[in-house]
Amino acid sequence: MRIVLFALLLSLPVGAATVGDLRLGSAASESSCAITRASARFTADSEQAFVQFVARGVRSGDRMRIDWVNPAGQVSSTVSYDTLPAAANLCFLSALPIGGFEPATQPGLWTVRVVVNEAVIQQTRFEVQGAATSLAARVVRVTDRELVIDATGATSDTSINIARYSPSGGWQYIAPLLAERQDGNRITAPIPKLDAAEYLVILKNPDGSQSPPSRFVVSTGGGYAMPTLANEHWRISQRPYGSYSHWGRSIHAYDIAPVDARFVTAMRGGVVSAHDLGYGQTPNLRIFGNYITIQHDDGEFSHYAHLKTGTFRVRSGQRVDAGDVLAEVGTSGYSFGRHVHVHVTKSASISAQSIPFRFEEKSSVLTKVVTPGKVQAAKAPVTKPRWNGELGFAEWWTRILPVPRGAKALEVKLGWDDQATDFDLYVVSPSGHTYRPESEAVRIETPEPGQWRVSVQAVRGAGNNLSFWLEPSTR
Repeated sequence: MRIVLFALLLSLPVGAATVGDLRLGSAASESSCAITRASARFTADSEQAFVQFVARGVRSGDRMRIDWVNPAGQVSSTVSYDTLPAAANLCFLSALPIGGFEPATQPGLWTVRVVVNEAVIQQTRFEVQGAATSLAARVVRVTDRELVIDATGATSDTSINIARYSPSGGWQYIAPLLAERQDGNRITAPIPKLDAAEYLVILKNPDGSQSPPSRFVVSTGGGYAMPTLANEHWRISQRPYGSYSHWGRSIHAYDIAPVDARFVTAMRGGVVSAHDLGYGQTPNLRIFGNYITIQHDDGEFSHYAHLKTGTFRVRSGQRVDAGDVLAEVGTSGYSFGRHVHVHVTKSASISAQSIPFRFEEKSSVLTKVVTPGKVQAAKAPVTKPRWNGELGFAEWWTRILPVPRGAKALEVKLGWDDQATDFDLYVVSPSGHTYRPESEAVRIETPEPGQWRVSVQAVRGAGNNLSFWLEPSTR
């Protein structure tokens, strides 16, 4: 298929920021704002697609977002920048996860566009390549001894392949598996011991056909608590695989922003290495700013970045317990708003490859409430009907929500009880705009009337019955 790349510059309000050409690629530099492997074609098992561009004449208060639009014209992912500083030039780099995610199952021409102050000012197209196939796999469960998948289109000659992502070499096949038993579409295979990392399962038939990749992660068993005090409230502003900056070495990181909070605490006990480097915000320098690293007794390291200079409560060599105050939350380094960036590694460097980890509990984290252009406190809905659903890992659930004409607000809240699971929420308007909050709730002011689509994807879990609930409401 011939790919036509185009960039369309539309008229803007006087004085608004302008955006240069959009550059696409399959690899990017984590230390600079640059594409290192240019491409406009991506396969279904590509780790991600990147877009890079420079915004000029940015004013304080300008709002910008990056929309990734699927071949059906629906927004699959959105990255919002609501607190931009004034700058002559700002370089931006965003990633769209592909392998093991929704884009891998939607081949065709995609569009990435940049929106400034609600005006689309630049866009370009790219292709996710893939052929229609009846072969598919869904990871149901992974234990220390076995892998359980639900497969369609598989035969006795179908091979089960596990791949692991290497930052230096892309996806690398590490284990071909043989089915130990099969019950209908459910296949169980013995699995070697796997390190904490992200993996893909790909089925292959002798005729060369293969399934879209199904992703799973193996998390460390370290037992990390939220880095927050019990009497303060926070919201998760970016999860692992976040398009804003959680890719490459930071792919398994969390960004946690304060609602009415101030202090960052230790997620586990250990020995501190403090790095108050005197940084403020560095929008043109992609660094972690002021940060603290804690070495834990099992050889893992937790990292806490973007801290406020001059507020450190600990010093290098000091031993701390889980819950001890480390410093105040800030916006130092490459950060567009106060938050703490946390991730876990197997070595002391904050720039080492992150590994998957899970929080022991949600603690005092609040849901994120999103309105066009601002974040405001959630209001209790007049009524709270509840929908209940179940999903397998990486599976999707969708339901239609009618919104009447004249509704002042639409709210959808997602929740679940099992802290070993995790879900993502998508709310799509009748005109195709997707609201994808980084937390578990979304609020849309003056929603357009019509049939809205509410979708949920399971993004973490070990079992085949992952339960969740939704509370949709209009007022």
